[in-house]
Amino acid sequence: MNEVFETLSDVFEELRSESEDREYSVQTEEAKAASRELKKKQKAFEAYLSKLPKEDREFLEGYMDAVDHAHYKEEQRAYYQGFVDCVQVLDGLGIIKKSIRIKEFLKKFSR
Repeated sequence: MNEVFETLSDVFEELRSESEDREYSVQTEEAKAASRELKKKQKAFEAYLSKLPKEDREFLEGYMDAVDHAHYKEEQRAYYQGFVDCVQVLDGLGIIKKSIRIKEFLKKFSR
């Protein structure tokens, strides 16, 4: 990962982390319903795990950690993609000046 991407990644993460405190924040009913369903399933899953032998429980916990991490990284990728899409829309509408810096920025994220 290059220095520019790392810097932007940090900025995007900070913005994303503050999203609940923002005046405008996207939270769909579908996402809320999915979160409620996950909480219900989480309780049942934890009860199930507690009945398993230690080795099986550790295996499933490790797997779920990997799934959670992969989902988090996919959310980050989608967030970054949305940001890049916005820059492309603004560029296409002529709202931001066409410049080498914008083209370089978009190239870095399209690899």
